[in-house]
Amino acid sequence: MPDLHPTLYFIRHGETPSNAAHIRQGIYIDDYLDTQGILQMEKLVPIIKILKLDVLYTSYLHRAEESAAVINQKLDRPIPIIHDRRLHERDFGSLAGKKLEEWDKILPNHAELEAMQAYDYRPFGGENVEDVRQRSIASILDIITNNPGKNVGVVTHNGVIRILLFHFPEIPRIFRGKDTTKDIANTDIYEWVITDSKIENLKSLLNK
Repeated sequence: MPDLHPTLYFIRHGETPSNAAHIRQGIYIDDYLDTQGILQMEKLVPIIKILKLDVLYTSYLHRAEESAAVINQKLDRPIPIIHDRRLHERDFGSLAGKKLEEWDKILPNHAELEAMQAYDYRPFGGENVEDVRQRSIASILDIITNNPGKNVGVVTHNGVIRILLFHFPEIPRIFRGKDTTKDIANTDIYEWVITDSKIENLKSLLNK
């Protein structure tokens, strides 16, 4: 019997004005792409064509939605774009819109907490890591179930990709965005070939 599991390609959106200014956006700073971000996505298209995507998933945030649209406009044949709110960036609450320097003063260990996936932004009206894990993994499982045998692009955000790589560090990055100072740069692409064991591992992360 042929393997009917999809291959998922996680794509971080292009650059926004807030990215360029080192401002944490979350869900309340809903920027569109800046000029550099649009150019980044357009340069990504030849690689996307090689991947032969059948469908694109995206959050409703403008930066992801516009990134998916730029890709689709440049393809030889447009493909379906499906929106899923569960793929949005982390909710930083009242910390959204602040520069990294301000974050360093308010939460001096925020980088370490994110690296360990131990952050909790609920005191600021946002999400904790468990909130993000549950919605992200639930979305990914639905994408796998609904796209047997397909090549699926998932245009999403730093937080969603970060939590996936934390639990599955073997996922390879197949394209590196221009900003090499970031561990997950704008327009990075990660390829994940789905198997039965990976599905079971994903399911084990729900309601831990």
